[in-house]
Amino acid sequence: MTTTTPPPPADPAATGPLTPTDHRALAFLDQVNHCLRQCLCTLARHGVALRRHAPERARLLLDTIRPWPFYKGGQFLFDLMEWEDLMVDGDPPPLMPTERIVSTCSLPVQWIAAATAETPDAMRLVPGQRTAAALGLPLRLLVTTARTAVLGAAQDLTDLLGTPTTRDDTGLATAPESAAEGTDAELPPLEAGFYLYEDIALGALIVLGPLLAGHAPTTPLQSPGP
Repeated sequence: MTTTTPPPPADPAATGPLTPTDHRALAFLDQVNHCLRQCLCTLARHGVALRRHAPERARLLLDTIRPWPFYKGGQFLFDLMEWEDLMVDGDPPPLMPTERIVSTCSLPVQWIAAATAETPDAMRLVPGQRTAAALGLPLRLLVTTARTAVLGAAQDLTDLLGTPTTRDDTGLATAPESAAEGTDAELPPLEAGFYLYEDIALGALIVLGPLLAGHAPTTPLQSPGP
């Protein structure tokens, strides 16, 4: 008579309730979803404001960017990942400060600008790269630390000086470009539906406009357009 060895007990972490690590991992991903939702909704509300206050400007901006691949690719990504469902599900999130959106996009825009600039500008290093190499530090760490320090100091000065706000041609209350534009009371609510992706694109052009303009070529290029 032969005996069989019973199989080893199953790992409780694999078959039982979620582990603490699972909960922390899901909490991080939930935070990413919340941040993405807050950013998209903020941009869309800026787009709605522009469409209402300056419809001709909004139309010209959209007519210009619609033929471009990044706009079409963004539309595909927006539909594929069902970001509209993410944005309109539940109560609207608070506005994300535009300074946070701009600071997040600063480094990628610098990389793109350096890669697409014509020679000899194309050989320019990303700001901070020489210092990072000399100190043996990762460039990302150096740039992030410097950016955080500068933005923190700028915000502290703004708080201390109590910089007054003005209104630009969109009708929105604005402060210096490093400060957040508008408040929940000043920006119109999100408009779900046909215009949602267009509103995000318009909002991105408004919020990131000064950053993109700062990297514009000195000689305008002849680009295909409408």
